[in-house]
Amino acid sequence: MSFRWDPLIPDELADVKPLSVWVYVALFVVIELIAVALTVTSWPKGVPVASSQFARYALATPLLVWFSLGAMLYLLSDDKLAFNAAVRNACRWNLVTDWQQSSRMGVAVLDSVVLSAEPDLAVRMLGLEGAAPENPGRVMELDDIAAAEGVSRESALAEKLLAPFASRLARAIREDALEIVLQCDRHEMTGEVEAAWERLALPERPRIRWIDNSREIDFAEVWFEDDHRTLPYTSYFVDETPKYRLLLAWHLNDMAKAEPAMSEAAVALLVASRKLMAEQKDTLRPQAWLLRQIVGDADQVDKSLGLLLRANQVPANRIHHFWHGRLKGLAQHATMGAVRDSGLTLAGHDLEQAVGPQAPVARWVMQALAAKMAHYGQGPQLVALPRERGVVLNFVAKEPSAVKLPWKETYDANLFPGPELIAFSSFWVLVMLVAPSKAWGTLETVATCVVVFLIVLSFVLRFWEHRLLVNGFWEEYGGQT
Repeated sequence: MSFRWDPLIPDELADVKPLSVWVYVALFVVIELIAVALTVTSWPKGVPVASSQFARYALATPLLVWFSLGAMLYLLSDDKLAFNAAVRNACRWNLVTDWQQSSRMGVAVLDSVVLSAEPDLAVRMLGLEGAAPENPGRVMELDDIAAAEGVSRESALAEKLLAPFASRLARAIREDALEIVLQCDRHEMTGEVEAAWERLALPERPRIRWIDNSREIDFAEVWFEDDHRTLPYTSYFVDETPKYRLLLAWHLNDMAKAEPAMSEAAVALLVASRKLMAEQKDTLRPQAWLLRQIVGDADQVDKSLGLLLRANQVPANRIHHFWHGRLKGLAQHATMGAVRDSGLTLAGHDLEQAVGPQAPVARWVMQALAAKMAHYGQGPQLVALPRERGVVLNFVAKEPSAVKLPWKETYDANLFPGPELIAFSSFWVLVMLVAPSKAWGTLETVATCVVVFLIVLSFVLRFWEHRLLVNGFWEEYGGQT
């Protein structure tokens, strides 16, 4: 099942307008006139009119016929239509709510660290403190990261990234609730992280997963999803999703090369699982959320941005900043044009303009910078990054917009077959009233069995129809979230 940014959502069915009460009054008048006319014309001569038998045929019988026919009329003209509308609208409400919740899924960033050649990079790029750095085309290094005796430059960098999280990492590793995800160019760098872990005197040995720089990670998908393992020979499963994941990513130039092509940078993001955020939603406050991304071809960025904005992940009137980097050619020009024509007034922040040409680690550096600024009260941040033959867009926000689709009372389908019960009960009383024999006979038995069967059948049909309508709706519109 894949998420659709342009879901097929049917229109809400309008509330059924009931028949006027005068229709039922007219029906009663017609039935009563017919009953009186038939009774009078067929009344035996010499028999007094003021009798219980005359009242039975002229008053009670038409009243019961009216109850039965009126209930069936209400069933066909109002109740059945209202039932179908209620079931369909309730399914539509669930579809829209599920889609909105899925569109606002993402990763909770508890804390982050960015190491770049320019200090206080985020606040300076937004003009909150100091002058904005200007280093277009300049390859910059992390001068404060140096090798020492027995410690490589990579290991020293890993130690500097781990140190701010030391106390939290120690608690998490003792609970077996931590996984480190390392994204860099070489798998052997996991050993450098382990060495840094030991120098910080952190307990036990961390579980480290390495992924190469070519791996694209979609927020709310891939390894951010819950990890469940089914127990053998049972239908039960074990949730193996770690409560905490620490993402480490960096780019260090080879000091042996005379002319490196890209600036050095490093980033660490501590993210929490969905389960942990749900359990501690009142006490655990994330720095920001990296919301679900939308990926599209470079020449379709305007469409992608339009779909992202229509999803209402964040309030559009609070979006004021736009981060981008490593965009080239068509991707760059199409993205700038889409932002310009979106109707938003955004201040652009080009990472390469600030700290020179960027390596793949920039995908995480920009997310961390945007998360910090969202945490600093600068509103949701729009981030644009290159993807193979396309562009990926996402919002970074202090919190996503809440799902506020109101539930209406008319969405509650009535599974009790009231009109059918009234119609069949009235019919049974009518048969008992007009039965020629005063004693219980075959007619009464057959009528009772038929009415009981019809009443039971009406309950069954109500539930069956509800199931058919629900299944039909989800067969047509399901699988979009």
